[in-house]
Amino acid sequence: MLHHFIADEYVKDVFQIDLMALKNNGKRVILTDLDNTLVGASVKKPTQEIIDFLTNAQSLGFEVIIVSNNKKERVLHFAEDLSIKAAHHKALKPLKLKLRKILKQYDRNQVVMIGDQLMTDVLVAKRLGLYTILVEPIHLDSDENSTKFNRRLERFVVKQLKKRQLPTPPYLD
Repeated sequence: MLHHFIADEYVKDVFQIDLMALKNNGKRVILTDLDNTLVGASVKKPTQEIIDFLTNAQSLGFEVIIVSNNKKERVLHFAEDLSIKAAHHKALKPLKLKLRKILKQYDRNQVVMIGDQLMTDVLVAKRLGLYTILVEPIHLDSDENSTKFNRRLERFVVKQLKKRQLPTPPYLD
């Protein structure tokens, strides 16, 4: 069960992701979390750096899909300035139901999940057989109560991983 909490890659932020390496490894679809992955939870619109990152990903042939547990207004308001095909709200991560629907049209070997939480993003992606990249959360101060609870669980899981000498997120060492 602990293997579901081990990301394939750990990076400080999305800007450290090697998109060319992902492409060369057959990845074509990026599922990305929104809050504390792309921007802080209180940031209403994508920053120019995020716009540039997503534009670069698309120019390399990636389809980018936002998959967030947040409310519809938040996700759609954020995504309206981006030229992405899909943004999904209330994804209910780590439950697989909504992501399974999204993934029906894709080869899972071509999909990568980017997120900032072991308890939601990494867990659901691993349960679905996806490649995972865990980024360091941008602003922990802006976490909602449910996310703060998840972060406490995350620290417990990381202790268990360390006991077994398994890889852990560098920012939690």
